[in-house]
Amino acid sequence: MQNTIRNKSVVIDSHCHLDFEVLTKDLCGVLDRAKSVGVEKILTIGTNFREISEIISISERHEEIFFAAGVHPNQPSKSLKFKNEDLLSVCRHKKMIGVGETGLDFYYSPDSKRDQIKSLIKHIEVAKEANLPVIIHARNADEEIGEILSEQYHKSSFKCVMHCFSSGSYLAEKAIDLGFYLSMSGIITFKNAQVLRDIFSKVPIEKVLVETDSPYLAPVPHRGKSNEPAFVSIVAKKGAEIFNVDEDFFRTQTTRNFYTLFEKVI
Repeated sequence: MQNTIRNKSVVIDSHCHLDFEVLTKDLCGVLDRAKSVGVEKILTIGTNFREISEIISISERHEEIFFAAGVHPNQPSKSLKFKNEDLLSVCRHKKMIGVGETGLDFYYSPDSKRDQIKSLIKHIEVAKEANLPVIIHARNADEEIGEILSEQYHKSSFKCVMHCFSSGSYLAEKAIDLGFYLSMSGIITFKNAQVLRDIFSKVPIEKVLVETDSPYLAPVPHRGKSNEPAFVSIVAKKGAEIFNVDEDFFRTQTTRNFYTLFEKVI
């Protein structure tokens, strides 16, 4: 599990959006830069599974790229309403490895709370049937998400990752108690993110992933600029500092965690 380009263990960007124009216009450069720092796999996310032809095409053209799809909670209410079978049909694609991102966002989309909750539950139902992990977005809805995830898990178990985790200790503890994963993003490098770093320091390292969420949330020293998968190496470096472990060990461990969660990856 070694990358010989820079003598570093490989690392995986577990969440990004390669179909966004700022990345697609230089996709070859984006992927070359990622490979140069040891990025072995990339998971690109569709925010509305009805409109994912671009990410499917990208994943089919590049062996190292896989995709997940669902309906982001910030999508319009009409998009949040779907038939389970329609999403299940996308799950059958050999390179679709996760369901989502889904979740609740009561900060940007407070008017669609009821539809978001229904959509989240439907995503979990689809993930259970497809035997794929759920990818969760959470903002200003920690208690509601915690309750839904716990209730649905106790009906029947499923795998899950809290993507770009930036919530409080309540949701972190709830997720870990359920056996779920928490994903670090560039936010952990921000000066004002000490509380979040402290929360991650208490998470079992076997339950941590790293991601960029590019083109958003570029880590320091690129904050304010467009993010890209290569910068996941910066997230991993900071993650190693938080856990007080060797950087290569952290990269190897989070890579192993990714393959454990996303079993469909070959």
